[in-house]
Amino acid sequence: MRTHPRRPRKPGRFGTLLAAVLALTLAPSVTDPLATAARADTAAQPKVTHRADALTMSVPATEKAPGYTVDIATDELAVTTERAGEVVLSTADGGTGGLRFRSGGQWQHATEVTDWRWKDGVLTLTADTTLDGATVRARLTPTSDRYQLEWDVEGGSPDQLGLVYDLSSAGHWYGHGEAETPQGGPGVDQPWPLDTGEVVHKTFGPASYNMIDPFWYTSRSTGLRVDTGNVMDVTLNGDGDGLGRFTVESSDTYKATVFVESTPLEVYRDYVGLVGRPVKSDATYEQYAEPLWNSWAQFYTKVDQEKLLDYATDLHDNGLDGHTIQLDDKWESNYGNLTWDPKTFPDPKGMSRKIHDMGFDFGLWVTLWINLDSDNYQYAVDNGYLLMDAEDTSKPCQVTWWNGQAGIIDLANPDARDWYVGNVRKLMGDYDIDGLKFDTRFFDEKCAPREGHQATDYQKLGTQLADEFDLQGAGIRVHWNQTAHKAGFVTRQVDKGTGWESLRASATQNLAISTIGYPFVESDMIGGSGGQPAPSKDVLVRWAQSASLMPLMYSSTSPVDTYDTTTGQKVDYDQETVDLYRRAIATHRKLAPYIWDQVRSTLKTGDPIMRPLFFDFPKDEESYTVTDEWMLGPAVLAAPKLSTGATRTVHLPPGTWYDANQGTVIRGPKTLKGYAAPLGVTPAFVNLKAKGAAKAIKALKRDGVPAASVLISPDTPATGSGTPFEVTTESTNWSTRTIRNATAALDLPEGWTATAAGPTTAKSLKAGGTFTTTWTVTPAADATWGGHDLTATVTYDRTQRI
Repeated sequence: MRTHPRRPRKPGRFGTLLAAVLALTLAPSVTDPLATAARADTAAQPKVTHRADALTMSVPATEKAPGYTVDIATDELAVTTERAGEVVLSTADGGTGGLRFRSGGQWQHATEVTDWRWKDGVLTLTADTTLDGATVRARLTPTSDRYQLEWDVEGGSPDQLGLVYDLSSAGHWYGHGEAETPQGGPGVDQPWPLDTGEVVHKTFGPASYNMIDPFWYTSRSTGLRVDTGNVMDVTLNGDGDGLGRFTVESSDTYKATVFVESTPLEVYRDYVGLVGRPVKSDATYEQYAEPLWNSWAQFYTKVDQEKLLDYATDLHDNGLDGHTIQLDDKWESNYGNLTWDPKTFPDPKGMSRKIHDMGFDFGLWVTLWINLDSDNYQYAVDNGYLLMDAEDTSKPCQVTWWNGQAGIIDLANPDARDWYVGNVRKLMGDYDIDGLKFDTRFFDEKCAPREGHQATDYQKLGTQLADEFDLQGAGIRVHWNQTAHKAGFVTRQVDKGTGWESLRASATQNLAISTIGYPFVESDMIGGSGGQPAPSKDVLVRWAQSASLMPLMYSSTSPVDTYDTTTGQKVDYDQETVDLYRRAIATHRKLAPYIWDQVRSTLKTGDPIMRPLFFDFPKDEESYTVTDEWMLGPAVLAAPKLSTGATRTVHLPPGTWYDANQGTVIRGPKTLKGYAAPLGVTPAFVNLKAKGAAKAIKALKRDGVPAASVLISPDTPATGSGTPFEVTTESTNWSTRTIRNATAALDLPEGWTATAAGPTTAKSLKAGGTFTTTWTVTPAADATWGGHDLTATVTYDRTQRI
């Protein structure tokens, strides 16, 4: 449906008018019946057929699943998944091979299928390989919307097994989480879709500091989950080769699930059905509504008591609201001591009191690393509280992190856990500390798990530890296991740079994290925190505007002033920076009731709050490559400006959209080129047919935009000269107060007539109210064939202040 919104006209001193234009075509009308996809009998079962060079495993459609086939080439083992006759996922062929393994430092792969069997719903394959004496045995187990693919190598002493896919066979690829890339990811780069860039993630595993899960999904509504607790080597489009390589660094049975659905959202839901959805949110309503202010990007490690109090005072005095002041790194006497440095923090209890007096909570950064020169290190060694070395379990494991050499508390040791928690709780009680930011790894690949435990258990143990404390909206970086998915922690990103590329990466990275099952996302600290020069005014403001349209706001760099860590010099921002940052905070606060509704919905469905456009509009092809827009729940389309300049292109999917900045209604799909977005404007649109639209409009509608708008439908009716047809106008009051004498009208081409079947005026139209008028329009008898514009208008009395 197409509309052409006009700028408001002012027909009288006390009136405001808004218009919508309908494009009408005079042409013979043709009506096509709606098509309904046929579904197979739900009792139908998968079957396997055989021909000379292939096997085909067919899974019929059901009421809830589209059905699919899996073709297995038998001359050179390759697995191709099809839906409705279209290829939706295919393994690599030729010299690469789809099922690969490494033996003796050389890569080999499965070749000719020499035997197969279909029994009890499992297709078992035996295949030769490029390595003499080695055989691949694979098992495919289909269900209605997915199939399990498990395989082993017999002989050849392999040490790694991997699947390789032709990326283009599945369209575009998403998922993964925070991606390591040759272009600086995850700190300054996050390709979206993944195949449009290059991902080279060599240590992709459960102990990684990166927020990752072994799950990928595609624009053709397929998905891949690798079920492993081992480290993987994942490469997508490495050196531009168009392949996805998913290698497990183990000779254990390779276990994967391939999902086949009708939409990417359904693939995501299938995955969440396996790993679990949040059962709660660890953040409170207030923590969603207002920013967390953390000291890291403001001072890095050059922080002291005086600086922190000046920081909090500046925020307070400039109306830059927040729920918490959180002191980050470099408050300890030494890492792992859990005691204050008396030189830089001579009166921490007094500092805590002053922060509370300003209305903030007070939080503290902690870690499970204990540096070798810490007072607590030897005590922890003597009592067996540290993880042991993987190669020599008689000595403590020593790891390198960004602040030196350290051991790690072994959370699988109950005594070690109790000792650590006791020290933390004493610290919090002594200094009135309300919550914590855990910034740590709970395990490292250099370490050995405690007897009776696996590496993956430590993510669970870390989750359980963190869940005992108020994390103050900073969340925690745990992943890969069911406990992490169900815990409902806020997820903060890895540190970003301070430039435009990092701002853009913060948006696409949130989409990646939220669509692997961690829905309560926030960007890295607004303005970045990667030790680069302080962000420019424009980057800082645009980042705040972007974060205002995300589930939570995570702040650090003060818009009043900050310090450039590369020069040590103070950086002062102007008053406009403060004002625009404050406005972004206010926008987010007003959105909080709508966001909280989404949090509660997510706890029921598992669906992400911040999500790509195509989750809501899967048939909108353009949505699959949009990198700088997202849906915030079902009603809000966020399109903040993430680059230099004062205009941007906005893509609106199918639907009826309210422009929160201009007060107009637009029919999608539509691409708005050159949309005005000066520094004070954050483009945002509301899907008028979505749940929560009224609440979103109330929060996002800018001051000064017209109170009412009008929508005319259908968009492109067809009729003949002199032949009447019907249109409908919907006039809506988007303001927060009642408007008077709202009157709808039609502007018609010369010689045309229109008769209203019902009232055209509402004497009183309450906030959020709509009145509908149906019109019979008759074109002129001599109207020419072609397009004609019909304009709907609504005027209203402005004697009341709106």
